[in-house]
Amino acid sequence: MQFTNYNISSRQIPQLAFSLILISVFSVSDILAQDWRFSAGYSIQNIGMEITPNSEYYGTIEPTRKGLIEVELERYLLYRLYLSGTGSVLVNNAESAFHGGPINFNRTGLGLNLGVQWNKFGLYTGVHGGYTWNLKFKSYSEDDFDTNLYWIESNRQLDIFNGGYTFGAKYYLLNNFRIQAEVKTHFYTNQNFEPASDSGFIPAVSEVDFRNLTFAVGVSVSLPWYNREQLKEESRNRSPSTLMSVSGLQFDPPKNDALITSHFGPRWGRSHEGVDLDANRGDEILATADGVVEELSTTASYGRKIVLRHGREFTTVYAHLNSFKVKKGERVKRGEIIGTAGSSGAVTGVHLHFELRRNGEPVDPLNYIRF
Repeated sequence: MQFTNYNISSRQIPQLAFSLILISVFSVSDILAQDWRFSAGYSIQNIGMEITPNSEYYGTIEPTRKGLIEVELERYLLYRLYLSGTGSVLVNNAESAFHGGPINFNRTGLGLNLGVQWNKFGLYTGVHGGYTWNLKFKSYSEDDFDTNLYWIESNRQLDIFNGGYTFGAKYYLLNNFRIQAEVKTHFYTNQNFEPASDSGFIPAVSEVDFRNLTFAVGVSVSLPWYNREQLKEESRNRSPSTLMSVSGLQFDPPKNDALITSHFGPRWGRSHEGVDLDANRGDEILATADGVVEELSTTASYGRKIVLRHGREFTTVYAHLNSFKVKKGERVKRGEIIGTAGSSGAVTGVHLHFELRRNGEPVDPLNYIRF
């Protein structure tokens, strides 16, 4: 195997920088549930190229589009801010309705992005690096120009490394299904190529230059990542509070097999006034104590929300619901189904946000409920 030596230039700095930061991201050992998301998807990338047509070729030269499989792991750092590591591999090279162009090649890539995610819409930017090899040119035989397609080697086969910057946007069409668009800049170690002159075939182009810009659109499935064993262990080791027996009410968890994924208190630079519980869409949400339905509402932040009043002191809040199963003013019993879990409002995944308030002030539900 022959390797090509080259000096590190300023154009390769992004590639080296993202490698170092990527190692630091995945070295984080404390995985907090719902602070991580894993995504996998497919995109079609339009490869920017400066093409010099071959005067002996009379066919049509199609745009160079390639299909990629992509994976991403997001780590939420603050309320809406996240850091993500990405990986991609080119999987569709052949001529088809969506893929093609005058050249074929293999390519893999890695990247590191910093993004901001709102309810459904997100923006991100970052750095990326990649490796391209096995470059081939679309060609025809002089004898059967209209029928058989051939792929010939480049006049030189070198290791092609690249690094650059990424700018993109994401939009969640459904709770875990999203579309995204992305622009990447590229700085190549080698970017100008010509087809081999001694192949005996007619290439579509006489020269290609990789441009420093590509555009891609794609779809992906994105899911929260929970460390369920860690959550269960925390629940088993938790000591009951003395307030559970002196509140005058008996409170039960708002769902069966409830696991806390985010606790009461400071979070992402603000106060988290309740707890988040692991849930799947459609899970039954239960009244934690006897009470009356005081409020049914839908807001931008809480989504579909139920507020139950329990006597003069206590109220409970159930947010991000998928549906209501009670009506305003209705009396409910402890353990009665009042709604189903969902992801309405400002969330990045399905879960139940639960609050317990005493005289209007939020208190830690762990002081009154054994989860």
